[in-house]
Amino acid sequence: MQIMLWYKAWHETRTRFLISGIALATFCLTAVLFQKQIRASGGVSSETHGEAYTEYIYHWIYGTGKGIFVLIALPFLGAGGLLREKVRRTAGFTLTLPVTRSNLVSAYLGMALTEVAMLSLLPSLIVPSMSRVVHQSYPFSQAFHFSVLWFVCGGVVFSVAFLLSSVLSGEYTAPVACIILLFLHGLLSTWRPLIPYRLNLMWTMSEFRNMNWDSQHIVLTSGPLPWLRLMILATMSIAVLVLVFRITHKQDF
Repeated sequence: MQIMLWYKAWHETRTRFLISGIALATFCLTAVLFQKQIRASGGVSSETHGEAYTEYIYHWIYGTGKGIFVLIALPFLGAGGLLREKVRRTAGFTLTLPVTRSNLVSAYLGMALTEVAMLSLLPSLIVPSMSRVVHQSYPFSQAFHFSVLWFVCGGVVFSVAFLLSSVLSGEYTAPVACIILLFLHGLLSTWRPLIPYRLNLMWTMSEFRNMNWDSQHIVLTSGPLPWLRLMILATMSIAVLVLVFRITHKQDF
């Protein structure tokens, strides 16, 4: 039965997951394969140290590209749960299955978080491998470093989106509300008294103001992963998801 629940969750999320994956993959491939044209259009020659390839990838993929991941993929992957099924008039059938509500929610969470992890890893698979095609190099270890940041920070956004979909009915109400909250979060984190605490998730995803370069300004390096910050964010995600379980158990369908 658990396998069937996972298949049901895949059936519900596959369209959103595939669209998000295609959008992110297309962005990454375009950034790598057309890197000369893009860098030249920005007024920077690809042969100068003004902007090395690693710096270009950092700003383009892990700066701009994360917007696709955060603003397109996560709010819609989090739009699931029994309340959404109630709107579609399928909740009655789902609740007749010989499983608990916790089983239903767990299966959806398991599948959706697996998809979040796959989307987080996508740039680390595309960028290092395709960079060779254009006679450039980008270390997999550096790309995987950012994938970890994307997954943990993305988990927070996903959990909030899933919470909203558990309390707000409507096909697109929860995703839109999540996007609005993300913008408000971004504005609040730039408030001068809060800037030193670096609360902006987007900053953490790209380790804003915490990147280093070698003496020739060519190789991008970073310190160890901010494990304490990541553990705090992971704890926040778990707390929000526990709240989702409690809300789902109390809802009357």
